[in-house]
Amino acid sequence: MSALRPHPTRTTSLVVTATAVAAGLAVVAPAHALTGPEAPSGQYAPVVKLNIGDEANARGCTGTLVDQWWVATAASCFAAHPGEQVPAGAPALQATVTLANGETREITELAPRAERDLVLARLVLPARDAATAKVSATLPAAGGDLTAAGFGRTKTEWVPDKLHTGTFSLDSATATTLAITGKGTDAVCKGDTGGPLLNAAGELVAVNSRSWQGGCLGSNPAETRTGAIAARTDDLTQWIAKTIEPRRSAAANEVGGSDQVRWADWNGDGKPDYISIAGNGNVSVWLNRGPNAWQGIGRVATGTTTDRSRIRLADFDGDGKADYWAINPNGSVNVHINRGGDGAGGWQNLGIVATGVTTKQDQIRFADWDGDGRSDFLTIADNGNVNVWLNRGPNAWQGIGRVATGTTTDRSRIRLADFDGDGKADYWAINPNGSVNVHINRGGDVGGGWTNIGQVASGVTTEHNRVHFADFDGDTHADYLLRSSGTSTAYSVWLGNGQVNAWNGLGQIASGV
Repeated sequence: MSALRPHPTRTTSLVVTATAVAAGLAVVAPAHALTGPEAPSGQYAPVVKLNIGDEANARGCTGTLVDQWWVATAASCFAAHPGEQVPAGAPALQATVTLANGETREITELAPRAERDLVLARLVLPARDAATAKVSATLPAAGGDLTAAGFGRTKTEWVPDKLHTGTFSLDSATATTLAITGKGTDAVCKGDTGGPLLNAAGELVAVNSRSWQGGCLGSNPAETRTGAIAARTDDLTQWIAKTIEPRRSAAANEVGGSDQVRWADWNGDGKPDYISIAGNGNVSVWLNRGPNAWQGIGRVATGTTTDRSRIRLADFDGDGKADYWAINPNGSVNVHINRGGDGAGGWQNLGIVATGVTTKQDQIRFADWDGDGRSDFLTIADNGNVNVWLNRGPNAWQGIGRVATGTTTDRSRIRLADFDGDGKADYWAINPNGSVNVHINRGGDVGGGWTNIGQVASGVTTEHNRVHFADFDGDTHADYLLRSSGTSTAYSVWLGNGQVNAWNGLGQIASGV
């Protein structure tokens, strides 16, 4: 399997030449920091430090956690050149966030706002239990005081690595920006771009974008102006909420067992794609564009084993895309993160992410038990008991114990998929007569129990190994997928809507490979 290759380095000027802008600022700097006092420990815990690029091409910025997965900061921090639009998707340069507790997280995705210097940056793993900032929905009053915070340069230190704050008054506002002026000698300097501008309630109203840098170490000694421009966030609460909304996709639950064909969301559009694992281990993908409308993108991985019964395709990191899991003979599990696959972004090899609890790979399932968008580790024992370990990151699993005694000792009849659309895997049992029963996951035996809704489908075959459940149309409800008989890889589908015995047959959706 191809490894994720580093992007080539490039140089970036931290201060660009004078440019006339509407607010009258003549200096634009993609990285600033504050000359104000050091912030009291813990007072601004949502504020984080960003490091972007490698040693030869490093830049520093500041950001604010607005969710355990997302940081609000300035798009210009990620621009190849000042003024360039930052594309959505993976950052061009490696970027990491340092949290208030000293932990670091890689940034894996950018969601920029085109008309202003603002981006939401997604973390590879959530900052669990970290403080987050509320985004204000109200434009602050002109003349009122606002607080800026940042990790950059001060009047006397080049790289203080400590959070500093400053007090600013709001001069004016446009549709996308706030113009502010530092009180006394407070100013925004290099290292603070993207840092928060907070109202009296500690709510985020904007992120710092550019400033005159008056009084900052290394700036023009003759420059005394402390004005700055910040990108507004107060009018973007709906956009921010939509962007950071927990992802419920077809990638969170593995579908297909040990078959050649698996159903998993390769590209993160919320619908499962048709994925083939060949006898030589090669993985090929056809993107789901609707019934009998498939876009083949070819081989995405050579794989790490020719034993496809050891391979799972499920979302490890919660980015909505299926990753490649390999269950080793000793029970440990390796994961390659899907960055686009061979020839299109490659893979990020995380190595061993779980030491495992059994060497019987047929006992192991990966499904989203708690609805956080990431696949958890489940086992179905020989006696039918289901146990769960919640996914908290590589080699960080939270065992919650037995969640179900199960309804059958034949684990090949059990499926884990979301029936009711709440993002959590429910328990499906295919009966000997082909009918299907469902128990809705309310937290399981460890808390919340199960809602037994009984038979949800009469079924169309007694050959249960041909039946799988995946959200084919992306409406959050699992659909009934039937593989044709024998060695065929063709599939038909009946769409579900979360209602008992209410299925809409579409007929054959894929002729197979």
